[in-house]
Amino acid sequence: MDFGCSVPGIMSTRIIKDSKERDLSIMLTPFIPCSAKLPIIAMFTGYFFGDRSGLVSASLYFFAIAIILISAIVIKKLFMKNSGTAFISELPEYKLPSAKYVIRDVTDKVKEFIKRAGTMILLCSIIIWFLLSFSWKLEYGVEIKNSILASIGNMISWIFYPILGTFSWEAAVSAIQGLVAKEQVISSMSIIAGLSEGIQESSMIFKSSAFSFFTPISAYSFMVFNLFSAPCFGAIGAMRREFGSTKKMFKAIAFQTTLAWILASLVFNIGTFIHNL
Repeated sequence: MDFGCSVPGIMSTRIIKDSKERDLSIMLTPFIPCSAKLPIIAMFTGYFFGDRSGLVSASLYFFAIAIILISAIVIKKLFMKNSGTAFISELPEYKLPSAKYVIRDVTDKVKEFIKRAGTMILLCSIIIWFLLSFSWKLEYGVEIKNSILASIGNMISWIFYPILGTFSWEAAVSAIQGLVAKEQVISSMSIIAGLSEGIQESSMIFKSSAFSFFTPISAYSFMVFNLFSAPCFGAIGAMRREFGSTKKMFKAIAFQTTLAWILASLVFNIGTFIHNL
């Protein structure tokens, strides 16, 4: 279920009886590439890997599954030695659904998703535009490097240096935007590139000075970070409800983001080392 959206995937863990195994599943479920992460994967692989974009995209999905399995095994061996339950689910009799009901149900859900996602992306885009257009003194039309967003990004850009190989406040703030909604990463990059050089098409983002530093290696590591880092606010809220504990939620977010940073840093540095051989 998580391939569609992390929220129902997290909610579905409530069928697991053992509390420790349920908590482990809640923590690892967001690693699955949901549909919101697909725009990030599609844009980066399409631009940097061309004809191999399909293979590279598939590698991220298999990579995510491998990390989930390895993480689950390691955590169970270290922290859940005496935990384990047998799971048996009785399957109901399957019948062909009514076409009328399916169409109505899917239409309602699509409309609701577009309404919620579209509103969130529009609101975040307006906020990003404001932070890029104004200085701390609320002066409008300042150079992008003197904007509020640039100053915030410069404070956290060092965190992404091991992932990108350069200090980029633009990539840093775009990645942080993924906490609101993962597809917001692309929207943020588009706005930054557009305001810096008047670029309108998303395919031209990497030709702007803001994001021209990206290479195939740093593009892959950046995708890895966005794949494994803490999910969107909606999924974080679902984790809080299913955990029943704010403390557990923050522990999960810390684990996810730390692991994402470590994996992305390893990908970039190992890839750079091999490339330079």
